[in-house]
Amino acid sequence: MRQVTRNNHYVPEWYQYDFHGVGQTRMPYLNQQPEERILPDGRVIALNDQHIWGPAKCFCEYDLYTTRFGDTFNDEIEKFLFGSIDTRGAIAVRAFANGDPSAIHENFTDFFEYMDAQKLRMLICSRN
Repeated sequence: MRQVTRNNHYVPEWYQYDFHGVGQTRMPYLNQQPEERILPDGRVIALNDQHIWGPAKCFCEYDLYTTRFGDTFNDEIEKFLFGSIDTRGAIAVRAFANGDPSAIHENFTDFFEYMDAQKLRMLICSRN
């Protein structure tokens, strides 16, 4: 029995690495449910409102694309749909970022397919 991916990224890990500084592998990530403390004067402050995480833990949601039938979980949406789009999208985004006209031409359709997939992911996430 193969391992099923349950932690699904809506921003691919490869894309997140472009936002790290040179030699860094982790980045600040907003904790949207921080622990709160009430001060004696009545003010409420957030504790630990930032995590320092690597891409494996950022911009993902448990079972976002995982389907379930009874006790059987399926991750084919993540593996076969988004996996393929992300692989080609990584090449296309790099071509556009590097400004290589030949590579841009070669990967033009993949770039927009990747951007469409990102829009779909954000729509899915906003409804959860």
